[in-house]
Amino acid sequence: MLGVMTSVNPVSAESSQPTRRERAHAATRAEILQAARRLLIQGGTERVTVRGIATEIGVTAPALYRYFDGREELLGELCSTLYDELADALYEARDRDPDAPLKQRFLVTSFAFRTWALEHRPEFGLLFGAPIPGVLVDIHIDPAGNRGMRFGQVWLELFTELWRQHPVPVPDADELDPRLREQLTEYYDQIERVVPIGAVVLYLSCWVQLYGAVATEAFGHLNFALHDGDAEALFRDLMDELAAKLGLTH
Repeated sequence: MLGVMTSVNPVSAESSQPTRRERAHAATRAEILQAARRLLIQGGTERVTVRGIATEIGVTAPALYRYFDGREELLGELCSTLYDELADALYEARDRDPDAPLKQRFLVTSFAFRTWALEHRPEFGLLFGAPIPGVLVDIHIDPAGNRGMRFGQVWLELFTELWRQHPVPVPDADELDPRLREQLTEYYDQIERVVPIGAVVLYLSCWVQLYGAVATEAFGHLNFALHDGDAEALFRDLMDELAAKLGLTH
């Protein structure tokens, strides 16, 4: 009812705050994840073991099971943490100048992805290399309520903005291979059909090209031709081609 003031139940407000034990538990989990990341950087995924982490932080291996059910859950949480870190970097780059032309925002975001990958190669390998059996990555919901990992939302939101401003030709649904259309249905519904399903195919095609360019360099598969390992000029050319494919000419 308008005009009626409400009071906050002090017990309820207090109970919503984490207890000292809960804060200590969260701090220890964070310490464990930091140790896991250090081991990942030092020796790759195989180095990240419960025993190794326990030694790193000075506790017994069984003590870690009070915080994680096992190595798989721990690695899954580490992946989620890294995805959030990467998403934060991309959101910051993409939205640094919200009034900039879409092509510039696309290129800045793409280069931020490349930079993070090259500066965090072990972490990139964990996130974007071959999936580890038994490791499940948490799926986040961003503040706007959109489904999907925040990392994926960075690109989907940018692509949706592009589509709404000046859509490019894409095949109609009935022009797609029926097998492809059937496979895309779940994802198409998940993103709430923000663009036509033909545009989803374009979106996935662009992601394959972007990921391929970044992963090929991050995993060192261009060293045979680019002896100094610096593929920035090539990456820029590839991104210009991708931008043109998306209709971003300026």
